[in-house]
Amino acid sequence: MLTLITYPGGFDEPSLSPFCVKTMIQLEMSGEEWRPEYVSMPSDAPLGRLPALRTPDGIIPESGFIQTYLEKRGADFYPGLSSRDRVLGHALIRMVEEHLRVAVAHDRWLDDRCWSELVPRAFGSVPLPMRGVVATMVRRQVRNGLKGQGFARMTEDQRMQCLTPDLDCLTDLLWDKPFLLADHPTAPDTTAVPVLSMLAGLPADTAIRRAVRGNKTLMAYIERGRAAIYPKFTRSAAAA
Repeated sequence: MLTLITYPGGFDEPSLSPFCVKTMIQLEMSGEEWRPEYVSMPSDAPLGRLPALRTPDGIIPESGFIQTYLEKRGADFYPGLSSRDRVLGHALIRMVEEHLRVAVAHDRWLDDRCWSELVPRAFGSVPLPMRGVVATMVRRQVRNGLKGQGFARMTEDQRMQCLTPDLDCLTDLLWDKPFLLADHPTAPDTTAVPVLSMLAGLPADTAIRRAVRGNKTLMAYIERGRAAIYPKFTRSAAAA
């Protein structure tokens, strides 16, 4: 059996990380037998990040590498689609993971209203005397990373100028079909559904949360996607 090393759940998500949820979904879609192993700190993980998949061949880091591993074992995350569709799917994954996903990180970690809700969920396993110190240290690292990327240097209005076209692209793709590329879930849905769900589920009324919640097409897609592809047996691990 494969073991997914993953962050614990929270905010009605089976994991706090959209990359971990993506891999959970792909493991379910692949038909592989797997189980989650929840850890709060990824210090022993390859590359120091999660998810990581423990396999008979060793530990596979990163959701993209895990997807490739599952595909080599026979999984098809683009069933019935053309090469052109696969190109579009790859571009959609990059847009969501490298842009919209950053909005999840920014608002959770740098908006004080969200941060106060994140700490007990992300650092609940850290002993209370050290929890504040560890959380502050990690928050500083995230802030520095988002400043280097540029997102944390923008105003909220500027961030929304960057993010709104992404939401529009996803909305336009969904006007005539239930999922991004087809009538059934494919690879980009395994990325987009968790990220959009986490944006809609932010614990404070930020601009990006309002934009997603105010988009009926995206909200219907989130509901449809969660019902169709979220891993069933991990839902109980998602803290309120």
